[in-house]
Amino acid sequence: MKLTSISLVYKITAVFSFITLISLLVYLTYNTFILNDQQYQNTEKLLIKEFYYNAIRNDKLYPGGQDIFDANINPKLALLDSLDKHHSSELRDTISAILQNLDRELKLHNTMDSVFEQIKSTFQLGDEWEYALLLNRVRINLTDERKVDIYSPESIAAGDRNTIPAMNGLRIGGKLEKLRKQNLVSELNVSSTENFSYQVSFAIFADRKNRTIALLKLIAPVFLLGIFAIVTIIIIYLATYRNWIRQKRLADMKSDFVNSITHEFNTPIATIQVANKTLKSQQLVQENKPLEALTDVIQRQSSRLQRLFSQVLDITAMSGYALQKEPENITCLLREMADDYRLKMSDSQTRIEFIDLPQKDTIVTMNPFFFTTMISNLLENAVKHNHKTEKTIKIELIDTGNNWRIRLSDNGNGISDKELKLVFQKFYRSQSNTQTSLGLGLYYVRQCVIAHGWTIDIESVVEVGSSFIIDIPKNS
Repeated sequence: MKLTSISLVYKITAVFSFITLISLLVYLTYNTFILNDQQYQNTEKLLIKEFYYNAIRNDKLYPGGQDIFDANINPKLALLDSLDKHHSSELRDTISAILQNLDRELKLHNTMDSVFEQIKSTFQLGDEWEYALLLNRVRINLTDERKVDIYSPESIAAGDRNTIPAMNGLRIGGKLEKLRKQNLVSELNVSSTENFSYQVSFAIFADRKNRTIALLKLIAPVFLLGIFAIVTIIIIYLATYRNWIRQKRLADMKSDFVNSITHEFNTPIATIQVANKTLKSQQLVQENKPLEALTDVIQRQSSRLQRLFSQVLDITAMSGYALQKEPENITCLLREMADDYRLKMSDSQTRIEFIDLPQKDTIVTMNPFFFTTMISNLLENAVKHNHKTEKTIKIELIDTGNNWRIRLSDNGNGISDKELKLVFQKFYRSQSNTQTSLGLGLYYVRQCVIAHGWTIDIESVVEVGSSFIIDIPKNS
């Protein structure tokens, strides 16, 4: 997939993720606001309610309200009864006059202002608290069957969760502007079952000024923390994305560079080797021993350069290589590698031994090219780091149950505890190594093991030898 396509996918995913995070933050903030709104100042409202009940005990609306109702309604009961029976057309005008007088008297003699000041002082509520006192209904009970409403407000439209009928009454006192069910302190209904009595319903609301601002201040820390977290995630993402783009471009440049110079390196090396073989076959060179020795040097060094360059190319390709695996017999591959290496080392005192290699059922899915190159590197490493006259390499293939374990041991120099953790690093070369190398052999081995999903470990004793242990899952 091209870089532009991958970048587009990442951008779309990032935008979708950020929109999701912001939506989640808004949703949680809104629900937190609603929860706080429902529970806001519940304790204070309970205290106000208790004080208010005590203040209007055996009274109506506010202290002294009973007398005002009695004075305006009781003298009119007989008249209302007569008009209701015989002159219903005049009843409305009489009710209107009673309501006007009652409204004027209740507002004129309102004592709730002083009562609420006492409440604020007693419970130290502060000056930001306000109240609203509403008259919701005044109904005359003439008889069991006949009732006359002096005041009855229109009901609130259904479906609004934040409104209640008590909010639609006649305001008698208080400056609280926004009436909501969340700031309703109490709704009372005082009535009598006797004939020629009256029923009064009223409600009191109380709340702080700028309730919404106060609630927003409560949830502000959580909201700001969420915003900070999202901004931090965005910054980290942008930094990571920018770094990923840079690394991806560098990796692509490296891959393109390696691919472009592959032919450029192999061609001159191959040309040098062909020319050297031609030169070596000439009779003049064969008769001149020093010149023939020089051609041998050219052959060895060009071959070494070719091997080193191939190793670099293999490691570079493996970094993004999708392994093409196929079933292979490990026993056969190990024997073939050993036979090839014996021919290569026929002029040295190097002995390769097998210890009880299984002959059957050693099939594992792998990439045979990388596997054989890996084993070759381990064999070369065993010989390279062995200064003894007689070199011994032992190869074991052990069935551990779930795994096949390859154990390749030598009697070489060994590896110190300090270097054990470093030998698989790219370009690392042991301080005791007197041979020229790039330090890529064991790094290649580890990369091959990782690419297959296997594991590798080392056991080593200085001046005794080393063992490289590779565990291969049977179901890999």
